[in-house]
Amino acid sequence: MKKKPIIFALVFLCAFVGGCSGGEQNMIDPTVDMSVRQISSGEGGDITEIVNEARSAVVGIYVELSNGYAIGSGVAIREGGYVLTNYHVVEDGKSISLYYADKTVGSAEYLWGDPGLDLAVIKSSKNLPYLSTSSVDNVVVAEDVYALGTPLTLQFKHTVTKGIVSAKGRTLEVDSNYGTSFLQSLIQHDASINPGNSGGALINSRGEVIGINTLKATESEGIGFAIPIDLGKIIVERIAKDKNFKEPYMGVFGFDSDIAEIYGQSISSKGVYVVSTDGPSANKFNKGDVITAVNGKEINSILDLRIVLFGLNNGDTISVNYVHNGKNLQTNVILSKK
Repeated sequence: MKKKPIIFALVFLCAFVGGCSGGEQNMIDPTVDMSVRQISSGEGGDITEIVNEARSAVVGIYVELSNGYAIGSGVAIREGGYVLTNYHVVEDGKSISLYYADKTVGSAEYLWGDPGLDLAVIKSSKNLPYLSTSSVDNVVVAEDVYALGTPLTLQFKHTVTKGIVSAKGRTLEVDSNYGTSFLQSLIQHDASINPGNSGGALINSRGEVIGINTLKATESEGIGFAIPIDLGKIIVERIAKDKNFKEPYMGVFGFDSDIAEIYGQSISSKGVYVVSTDGPSANKFNKGDVITAVNGKEINSILDLRIVLFGLNNGDTISVNYVHNGKNLQTNVILSKK
């Protein structure tokens, strides 16, 4: 019997509000340490101190739009004021204001964004403390996590909520201004998040960023989703080194092989199930092929594939191993710009 995917009513966590006021700047809070440093607490620290220190690397985001404004969140994960957030928070923004943990206000420059990944990089006018990160490979189901962000309005910036990791590797079908797309390899958790939490940090009990909160299920309680930090970290590093960086394009649209089974496909190996191709991969693969390795690196998920690709450049030739009708094959693909 063919399995069918469960469809949730989902909402991106950006608070869109009419009007044109960004709020007022308050008195500086001298108790907040905004010195530029990597915040890394390690094992065994007091969780209250860890989370409160982590808040200094989180920003509230106010985006002026042509027809109003949007509110979201962001987190610095690299020295230099580089802030990672969701693309849907800052898209079409005329200007971006940042609200820091010490109650001061600054501005930000938009550097990069991808609607398909729902990730964006902005650069703060003020250098910031930044958080260390931890790979999704280290995330354990049922471990404690904390969501830091700006739910609903700027009045609630730097809010902290607690939950646990509910699952890993989730795929969601979402509708946006760019049509239907799929967010894959997501972390599911039950920390309370609301519109305005978009782009905020999901951290573990060591104060490390493990994900960027992006959306929640509206027809149930305690089902929120975060994009693993692994890809975002690579993107921030690439943008910091080259402001004009353009992600290399392989031309493959696919699913994690586990997700493909939900859509009625029988998959014999781990990897990325190919749905369609264009550009560099046109006529290289057929629907139903499963990509298993790139440049000798094992590919078990779409996240694995993206991590490899974002470490490369346009014009690079990659070696791709894949399964076609039960046979292990290999081909080369030349990466290009989108």
